[in-house]
Amino acid sequence: MAYTLYSAFNLASAVLIGGLAAVIAAVRIPTRVQNRHYRTARTFLSLAFILLALIKLTEIVVPKDSDYALTGCIALIVGAFQAMCFAQSLMLFIRPQRVTWRRVVVQLAGISAASFALVTCQVLLPARGYHIVLAVCSALYVALLTYYTMAFRKAYRQFGEVMFEYYQEEDLNHQLRWISYTFYSSLAVGLLVFLSVCGNKWLDCLFIVIYSAFYVYLTGRFINYGQYVSTVMRAVQRDEQSQVLPLNEPVQPQGQVGQTIVKATEDTSIKFAHITERLQQWVDKEEFLLNDVSVKNVAAELDTTPRQFNKYFSEVMGEDFVKWRIRLRLQYACRLINQNPDRSIQEIAAESGFGDRSYFYRKFAEVIGMSVTQYKQQARLNAES
Repeated sequence: MAYTLYSAFNLASAVLIGGLAAVIAAVRIPTRVQNRHYRTARTFLSLAFILLALIKLTEIVVPKDSDYALTGCIALIVGAFQAMCFAQSLMLFIRPQRVTWRRVVVQLAGISAASFALVTCQVLLPARGYHIVLAVCSALYVALLTYYTMAFRKAYRQFGEVMFEYYQEEDLNHQLRWISYTFYSSLAVGLLVFLSVCGNKWLDCLFIVIYSAFYVYLTGRFINYGQYVSTVMRAVQRDEQSQVLPLNEPVQPQGQVGQTIVKATEDTSIKFAHITERLQQWVDKEEFLLNDVSVKNVAAELDTTPRQFNKYFSEVMGEDFVKWRIRLRLQYACRLINQNPDRSIQEIAAESGFGDRSYFYRKFAEVIGMSVTQYKQQARLNAES
């Protein structure tokens, strides 16, 4: 294979992975407590991507025919560092308490020491001696992947148990299976690093194509995790979840209508007072329980424009209409549970205006501070006392 074609593969890979690193680094993560592990995972992945991109750029200027052994050596070293970064990142998604700086430093030191020894032997030892050391390091690399696999399997099993215990919802665990798929995909790519170590340029190019596709996949999954991070962290880090509301007090939505009528008539314009009056009637008729009703339709029903309606919620209510309506529905759901704790969750969700049961589970835990199952259990105890 021509040197220029091999270099073209490396250059394309470096540009792609460097671009993906920029995409990951640019992902906006709100500065909330439950997001701190998500931000740490972003750091791990960004560094892993940047490291590989720099290595591929370096390989472009390395003479492939005369020093291909060094290229294979570097591939094994980079594979070890990548495995550490991927394992820690995915562990942060499911069991962040298992990822500590002490463990990271110990792993980093071990990989660095083995890498230094491998490079030194490649430079100083004859080919036969170096191949023996390379075989030993390859065995250590496989042992490292085995260790990460065992640790991840155990953590993922615990993660599944915690998620089901907290939400009592198998569908949610199914939706998060991509985390395990991502780990095993990274494991497969980690084993394929031996395609690069073997010294065949065609196989090395195949490996470049495979891991480039994986990096694209991993970037998409990392971005996708943003919609689940609050749900996951609430279950796996109970000490960080928001304060639980007492059951003897009804759950009140923020900025409820009854508390803003006076403010609207005194501090805002006449048209806002008109919206408040109509909105109170809308709530009294429990129209917030209706599914598939858009903001535009609600605004029309209240005899105002969507723009004025959104402005009203921004200035008077202090939050957007959709979040406010969810709080009203959850208040209604809590009322149903307190009236009859033995009703099924599916019935409660449907009657409260939630068409998606999994979405109801997540929003209930997010707003109320406990899972709907826990709320039902406490409501049942209160009813029996």
